[in-house]
Amino acid sequence: MIKWPKEVVESVARRRSVLFLGAGVSMSSQSEAGGSPPSWKAVLESGIERCDGNRVEMRRLLRENDYLGCCQIIKNRMRLSWIEYIEEQFLAPKFKSAEIHKAILELDSSIVATPNFDKIYDDFALKQTENFLKVKTFYDDDIPRVLRGGVDQRLILKVHGCINTPDKLIFTREDYANARHKFHNFYRVLDALFLTHTFIFIGCGMSDPDLNLLLEQYARSFSGTPAHYVLLSGKQSDDYKSLLASNYNLQVLSYSAADSHKELLDSIRQLKQSVSDRRDVIGDRRLW
Repeated sequence: MIKWPKEVVESVARRRSVLFLGAGVSMSSQSEAGGSPPSWKAVLESGIERCDGNRVEMRRLLRENDYLGCCQIIKNRMRLSWIEYIEEQFLAPKFKSAEIHKAILELDSSIVATPNFDKIYDDFALKQTENFLKVKTFYDDDIPRVLRGGVDQRLILKVHGCINTPDKLIFTREDYANARHKFHNFYRVLDALFLTHTFIFIGCGMSDPDLNLLLEQYARSFSGTPAHYVLLSGKQSDDYKSLLASNYNLQVLSYSAADSHKELLDSIRQLKQSVSDRRDVIGDRRLW
C-alpha cells in the first residue's frame, strides 16, 4: 500500500490539490466489446499501417520514441481521414468507467486535470454529480473565472483537448507549438496552479513533453518550494527518484502493479478515508 505523506492528505482535504490523470487511468476501462483504450504507441502503430506510401521514416521515429514527430507525419498523410481515425480510436468504442474513476471522484478534489482525449472520467463524473462540475479545455477563455469556483463547483481541465472536438487536439509537435503560442494564458493558469496547489500524478508516464516543460520551469524558477507527487508502479532506483526530484520537484510514491494495479485502487480508497478524517478535524476546529 502507498504510505500517503501528510502533505498529500492535507492538500486533498483542503481542496488545494490537482489530481492529474494520465493514460494509465483510462487503460483500466473497457469498451462494450471488451477492449481497453489504446496507448499512444498503439495509436501510432495502427496509424502507420493506415498510411499509403513509404513508412520507413514513421517507423524510425516510433522506434526512437519520437511520438510527436511520428504523429505529425501520420496526421499529414491521413489528411481528411485523420479525424475519423482518432474518433474510431477514442470515441466509437464507448469505453465504460472503472472502479478507479469512482475512487478518484470520491476524493472530491476541486480540480482534476488530464491530458487524456477520451471522456471516460468526464462522463462518469458528470453523471454521478448531476452536472455539479464543469469541463474546460485549454482553448476556453473563461478558465480564470471558473477557477475561482466555490463550494458548489468542481472542475475538470482537459489540458490537451477532448475527443468531442478532435480538430483541436494537441497530438503532434506542431500542435504543441501552436497551443503554447496561441493559448499562452492557459499555460499561465497551469503555472499558477503549480505554485498554489499540490499536484498528484496518477497513471502518468514522464514522456509528455508539455508536462516536462511545465515541471522543469516550476522546479527551476521556484527552488525550495513544496514537492508534487507522482504515483509509479514497480520499483524505481534511487538515481531515478533523484532525477525526478532535482529536475521536476517530484516525489515518487511507489505501488505494486500486481492484479491489474489493485494496490493503486486500494491506496486511493485508503487516501479517501484519511482525507475524510482530516476534513472532520478541519471542520470541528474551524481550520479552513
